[in-house]
Amino acid sequence: MHLPLEVADWRAHSRRMNLLADIARRHEAIRRAITPLPGSRPRDHFKPINIPGDCDGLTLLAALGRMVWNVSAAEWQAEFARGRITSLEQRPVAATQIVRAGQRYQHLFPNVTEPEVNGAVEILHEDEALIVVNKPAPLPMHAGGRFYLNTLQHILNAAYHPQQTYPVHRLDAHTTGLVLVARTRFFAGRLQSQFAQRQVEKTYLVRVPGQVPADDFYCDAPISAGTGEQCSRTVDLENGLEARTEFRVLRRHADSVNLLEARPLTGRTNQIRVHLWYLGFPVCGDTVYLPGRQLGRTPSPTVGAPPLCLHAARVKFLHPLSLKPIEFNAPLPVWAK
Repeated sequence: MHLPLEVADWRAHSRRMNLLADIARRHEAIRRAITPLPGSRPRDHFKPINIPGDCDGLTLLAALGRMVWNVSAAEWQAEFARGRITSLEQRPVAATQIVRAGQRYQHLFPNVTEPEVNGAVEILHEDEALIVVNKPAPLPMHAGGRFYLNTLQHILNAAYHPQQTYPVHRLDAHTTGLVLVARTRFFAGRLQSQFAQRQVEKTYLVRVPGQVPADDFYCDAPISAGTGEQCSRTVDLENGLEARTEFRVLRRHADSVNLLEARPLTGRTNQIRVHLWYLGFPVCGDTVYLPGRQLGRTPSPTVGAPPLCLHAARVKFLHPLSLKPIEFNAPLPVWAK
């Protein structure tokens, strides 16, 4: 039985108005969560230390040296002397403590204040299964490094409290655009399986300098499985993982800067940036993948710095509840307009 057109239109309008009201309430909750930024208040932070199997029987000092390769033994000794390597009960432990696989310790970082981020997260859509976010930059997705609370995950959990949210893929801290977030573990699994099986169609906008020779081109250079210099990924022609990105020129500007559309057909870390860097067209604003195939340092996110001109603009997938195709588009950043 079909509803009269007027009734169907009224119901669609009502659903739309309810969605807009729900999103407005979420934006108010986000505003409260980031005013002030949660990581701006000094606090003691305990970072977990989980002993892996290959460290069984070592001293805790030796285990830490194996687990965290970029911190010297002298630096770890100083942390032990300050009492900052502790048990789960927050009691200091000795560097000579013999550890067993599976044991857990903590590293104390006292009086921590996190770097500032852009917390203005925009909710584009929500329903009982799915949240679609337009992520600003700089904003890390998850806790790590110097960031524990100033993250997308923490902001969303505050806005949706008491519900836990589940981002099902990731963008770099400096990349803007669409992020899919599930509202339960079950729906997260349905979405993550689509990403794993390459069923999600992702389209990015990217700005690059140089004389791009063709309007349509691609790169299928394999990308390293692990991190290398400055924690970056690079092209590894012998042992790298399969990767392919297709590109299309959208606009050519007189100053030899081009606006491209990028479609990653695989999901390697930093894939678009690495492929363009390898082809000789590093992304504008990228401080890691530099011209001449040089590598720079990964900076901490800095509000007000020149943007990384990479934006997750469109995504198409099967809705985790209805299993029907659905597509979302993100608002354009200033540099792409």
